[in-house]
Amino acid sequence: MRVLVLGGAGGMGRVAVEQSAAHAFVDQVTVADLDGARAADVAQRAGAKARGIALNVNDRASMRAAIETHDLVLNTVGPFYQFGVSVLEQVIDVGVNYADICDDWEPTLEMLALDARAKAENSLALIGLGASPGITNMLALKAAAALDEVDEVLTGWSIDGSSEDLPAARSGRPRATGASAAVVHWVQQLTGFIRVLRDGGFQNAKPLERREIMYPGLGPVSVWSVGHPEAVTIPRALTGLTACSNVMVGQARAFEGLQVLAHLVDTGRITIHDAADEIVRDLSETARAPSEAADKSATPGLFAWASGRVGGKQAISAAAILSAPPGGMAGATSVPLSLAVPLFRRGFEKTSGVYAPEDILDPDTFFDLLAPHCVGSFRSGKELVWTACEVGGA
Repeated sequence: MRVLVLGGAGGMGRVAVEQSAAHAFVDQVTVADLDGARAADVAQRAGAKARGIALNVNDRASMRAAIETHDLVLNTVGPFYQFGVSVLEQVIDVGVNYADICDDWEPTLEMLALDARAKAENSLALIGLGASPGITNMLALKAAAALDEVDEVLTGWSIDGSSEDLPAARSGRPRATGASAAVVHWVQQLTGFIRVLRDGGFQNAKPLERREIMYPGLGPVSVWSVGHPEAVTIPRALTGLTACSNVMVGQARAFEGLQVLAHLVDTGRITIHDAADEIVRDLSETARAPSEAADKSATPGLFAWASGRVGGKQAISAAAILSAPPGGMAGATSVPLSLAVPLFRRGFEKTSGVYAPEDILDPDTFFDLLAPHCVGSFRSGKELVWTACEVGGA
């Protein structure tokens, strides 16, 4: 198998390169990046299978030449609301398989709309195979499976400990900003309107809405809404849902600061990139400041929550992973992406088209593959994934 990693010299891409090169059945890994020198350096570190090339994803002729000599394209070039659709179109047109870590809901809908085009070109695309979306989508299926009937699903992640991801937040600078594409994406999904499933239909809503849920084993937990693909893709797999959205948990004062930044962007006083730079500066100060023991969220870093019924009685359930791959945001996001390599080698019953993870992946198979890559001695998904259900607790 020959694997092309777009954005391979970035914080996310480097992990995907290393993981892909580790498979004995992979013959070649091409590290493609706008910065050819960095791509060559990453390739050298990855070993004899890897080579680095300079590649601009907006150069269609060069992209076609690179894509057509590979079996699988892994795309880490962000922000995806800017580059995601164009890159996928180019891969589909060559008829090659594809996976990415798209974490914006707007291009997710546009990419899913390319399904017929992908089928016509015999291309299989798996979009949003990261931490959130990705791991969270699989957790949503596990949480839903604990209930007889499911009304609402939330996928979520914690912003506590964000300063630990500061190196990743500062790498891969888009345009003139010091923030990474990941931070720019985050701000974009905290501003304007986001798409959620509410009252049985999709609606536009303001992000950073606060609500309280009952979490199994923990009791009341405050969550804040954020735009993400899970809200628009999970209802495709779990039909009959009346509500679905993506949320964040963490310290209340952190969200108060994010609300101020979001308001400044929405009113045109600062740009999304300005807000992203401010977040990076804040993370820098947090990392240098003395640690504070109080006010930490007890919820897991990545989780899914569902409400519905068991035996006709109201119930809630939750699923979470007990550990994650090392490397902070880059590891948690790109190790799941790299699982596309063995998954595509095994093959899929649905051989072409564009799919979200929950459309085509079995969660138990996914977590069995992920478990050995997580910190700790996890041999299977049964050991890695925690689930709980409380009847009468909705």
